[in-house]
Amino acid sequence: MPNDTLPTSANPGNPDHRYGLSQPLFTVIPGTPGTVSKAQATKLMDCARHLNHTGVMLGDQRMVAASHLLNTMVRALLDQLEGDRPPLSKSS
Repeated sequence: MPNDTLPTSANPGNPDHRYGLSQPLFTVIPGTPGTVSKAQATKLMDCARHLNHTGVMLGDQRMVAASHLLNTMVRALLDQLEGDRPPLSKSS
């Protein structure tokens, strides 16, 4: 009889452990200048663009789907960068 239940233990020492605590794949390290972080995000966006273009040209839907996932992750990184910026003060 197959075991249909997933282990609920968050113990990584558990041999049946399949899922751990969620951690962000891309995040801004505190103390890193915003320009460096944006430059790295731009490189990732270029990789996603190349992956998308190559996937379309080859007809590989997995590459296209991967490029969309990478774009979503980079967008979340850029949103985090925008959230860390101090708000612009309105001048009268």
